[in-house]
Amino acid sequence: MRYFIYTLVLCSVLLYSCSDTDDDVDTVVVNTDFPDFSFFNFSSDIVLLQYQFTAFDQMGRYSDIAALEGISPNIQRVEIAGDVAGLYAGNMVWLKNVRTGTVVSGTNFFDESETEFRSWTINSEQEVFSGYNDSNALDNLKLRVISLNTGVVSDLQIGALGQNSIPAYHEGRLAFYENQSTTNGDQQSTLVVVNTDDVEVLGLEVLEGVHIFGLVYGDANDFYTFLSNNTYIRYDATTFTQLETGPSSFNRFLDGSEQVVNGKLYYTFMQSVPVVVANFPAVYDITSQETTFVDVTPALNTLTQENGWTDVTRTTFTYVASLDAWLIGYRYLDQSGTERGGLAKFSNEGELLINLEVTNFPWNLVVLE
Repeated sequence: MRYFIYTLVLCSVLLYSCSDTDDDVDTVVVNTDFPDFSFFNFSSDIVLLQYQFTAFDQMGRYSDIAALEGISPNIQRVEIAGDVAGLYAGNMVWLKNVRTGTVVSGTNFFDESETEFRSWTINSEQEVFSGYNDSNALDNLKLRVISLNTGVVSDLQIGALGQNSIPAYHEGRLAFYENQSTTNGDQQSTLVVVNTDDVEVLGLEVLEGVHIFGLVYGDANDFYTFLSNNTYIRYDATTFTQLETGPSSFNRFLDGSEQVVNGKLYYTFMQSVPVVVANFPAVYDITSQETTFVDVTPALNTLTQENGWTDVTRTTFTYVASLDAWLIGYRYLDQSGTERGGLAKFSNEGELLINLEVTNFPWNLVVLE
């Protein structure tokens, strides 16, 4: 889940056996019923670990991709797009396809200057998108599209948006919005959709009298915006036309990484008090307007007590539609005070289905469905 900068300096080391000439570490598990997946872990300032698990042979493998693939270990941010992880370090980016293993990189993909001020950057499977302003007043948003495969750079004029637009990408469509105030203090939102296949602005819509809580893509070539006036709008992602509107009780901000499957929104519920898991999964039924909390705390509490762990913290999670289940990564301190991790599979009722313990805890999970 997106737009946060994680700076992790971990003291843990790989405890599984490996040869002096092989940076890969194999771990074999039995009957996990996990799909193929991968996650990243920042082990130190010179090591960037990727854990690759294949369901076919029930094997997980760590590899130091900083050493093997020339990727900087000082990754500050990871953006997931399909099977690709965008790994960002300063003004450099590597797009790593975790299914094929291919890596493309961009060096100095965006040079901020006295006349260009970057607002945000995310990626697709092959491109990097940067929203930026070229006005000192920060009121003239443009979009720079950089293809790392071809090296082609394109700039699109967007309009009078500032620095606070929130982007989300899915299958050739980049959508972003900005909540604004009119000159008389009323609410207003500007919603933009870009066709990234043809590198053109598909449309811009100003929504008067409302703010957008979040934008989320669905499973029917569509996307939803949830609004502050207790309504939602569903759009066709191909044409950027409205498909339907309806009442909504959803009032929490989204970060662009959530999804709607079969009319239900799967998202992160942010808790206000410290608990074993600071945030946990939730499901909002768009038709009935009912929210179901997937409370994984009791199951993690049980694991903690049975194993003598402390400081259990959720690090990543994703809903996997093909499994109708959640994969939740966590880290903890074992009885000796060593930092460890695991990946747990939960049902929508919060039942722990399977737990896989790993040496270096999961971060930035990519599930290959």
